[in-house]
Amino acid sequence: MDYSTKKAPSERWIHILPVCFITTFFYFIDRQIISIALPGGMQSGLALNSTTAGLVAGVFSIGILFLSVPAGQLAQQGKAKNVVTFCMAGWSIFMILTGFVQNGWQLILVRFITGFFEGAFSPAITTMFTAWFPDKEGERNRANSTYFTAISFGAVSMGPIGGIIIQAFGWRSLFIILGVCSLIGCFLWHLFIYDTPQQAKWISEAEKQYLITTINEEREFAKKVAGGVEIKSEKLPLKQLLSNKYVWSLCIIGFTVNVGQFGYTIWMPTMIKSIMQTNIMNVGFMTIAPNIFTVIGLWLWTYIATKVKSRRLTTGLPLIMFAFFLVLANLAGDNVSPILKIFLLCLVSIFVQGHMPSYYSIPSLVLVKELDGPTRGLMAVAMGLGSFVGPYAVGYLLNVTGSSVAGMYFLTVMLIIGGLATLILPKNMVKNSH
Repeated sequence: MDYSTKKAPSERWIHILPVCFITTFFYFIDRQIISIALPGGMQSGLALNSTTAGLVAGVFSIGILFLSVPAGQLAQQGKAKNVVTFCMAGWSIFMILTGFVQNGWQLILVRFITGFFEGAFSPAITTMFTAWFPDKEGERNRANSTYFTAISFGAVSMGPIGGIIIQAFGWRSLFIILGVCSLIGCFLWHLFIYDTPQQAKWISEAEKQYLITTINEEREFAKKVAGGVEIKSEKLPLKQLLSNKYVWSLCIIGFTVNVGQFGYTIWMPTMIKSIMQTNIMNVGFMTIAPNIFTVIGLWLWTYIATKVKSRRLTTGLPLIMFAFFLVLANLAGDNVSPILKIFLLCLVSIFVQGHMPSYYSIPSLVLVKELDGPTRGLMAVAMGLGSFVGPYAVGYLLNVTGSSVAGMYFLTVMLIIGGLATLILPKNMVKNSH
């Protein structure tokens, strides 16, 4: 059937994305809740200085490095469902155990293991999307944006949820409650998710054929963009990955953007507490405003990406704008009112996730299918390193200088490097683009 003029069947949006949204929501909450727990009693309760607190925030991302590439490859082979089920169960258990740590070293160990399990999630789910959502008509962009909207909703909810629970029960209860919620999300994932359209029982034959035909056509075009490369072995194609300039570009972007993104978001509640001089519950609610702007920015850039076919531009420009407004926020001195400082943080937040819809669609547009999943794994490794370097560097500079300004300038430099790295990517990577 020709769907060039007829709307394609869309049951997958109802069956796949709601479950992905719920599981991603808890994935992000579990990952980032440390940012509200630290100023909410954890840092003082465990006697952590700023450098150690930065290490605690960042060591999670070192754990991410280990399963990212294998998870991407397994997802490419149609095993994302089982990989994510296993890893969600693992990180949920260790999230609960975080509530029982007694010192900084125990906390570092538990956060590392939690990150180890969470490392599989992003490459597995974004690789799975390539089997369910073609790039045509911006479908994959919108699917990725729904995934990252869950992250944004997690960011919006994290402050109030964390603030209320900490205020009522203490920071230890926060991790126990969230760990139990993640186990529920794990159950939903295993019950409702299928790796490919061919496996799903609810999908119509028309929708199945539309997906198979459209995605195969896009894969053939991607082969041309990739220079006709073919890989027949199921072993990890490490040589082809490390010799591909597009893979390097994607990893550089991932590393630098996560230095900026996590260096900023992990320490944002601490900056707000310093600006407003208020209690942790109020800080939690004040984080809502910047995080709402993050959601707005995500969907604004998703819309832009459907209109502007240059994935290079719609990936790189948000990073440059992120850097620009971060500098602007840093230039605000003591004479600037606290409300204006919070507003400047809101402007920064518009660009925090703006690159994501385009960035995550690129591997399937410039690489052959066999390199897609492993590349997403390498991207996750690079982003994991960035997620460690960003919070740790900001924490270290905060400890040395007594101010977050030096750390924010470091993040700015990293973001500019990431924006420039998009120039390595091809100008035209979308079928029928000009």
